[in-house]
Amino acid sequence: MDIDYQKFIAEPPERIAEEITALHREIFGGPGHWQEKWARQEHGVIHVALAGGRVAGYKIGYALDDQLFYSWLGGVHPDFRKLGIASELMRRQHADLRATGYKVVRTKTMNKWRSMLLLNIQTGFDIVATEIDPRGQLKIVLEKKLLS
Repeated sequence: MDIDYQKFIAEPPERIAEEITALHREIFGGPGHWQEKWARQEHGVIHVALAGGRVAGYKIGYALDDQLFYSWLGGVHPDFRKLGIASELMRRQHADLRATGYKVVRTKTMNKWRSMLLLNIQTGFDIVATEIDPRGQLKIVLEKKLLS
């Protein structure tokens, strides 16, 4: 199966944005209101994986400052898991961040998302903190130094 990877630094086309929202809801539940927050970010980047023109996976992030990037949201459709899509989206995101001068990428996850937690650890992230979010859920904060 051919997977096409695309990057957006502005609002993606409406169909792709809608598919990201639908996939986000399917994976994580909730309303999937990511666009409003993302649109307020000065330096946001979206990477998507397309299979047959449909969104199979996505990775959304934004700059916290000129050296620290927050990898905020991401997921892969259940039908496309175990194909290396999450790893490739991460690889592409980190390559872009290095090329644009970021030194560190930060992300947050929860223990219940073990596959993402393990992927982060296996690709060089370190657990740097934990925090309780406004809903009372424990979040694991991870960071990775982006070496040239």
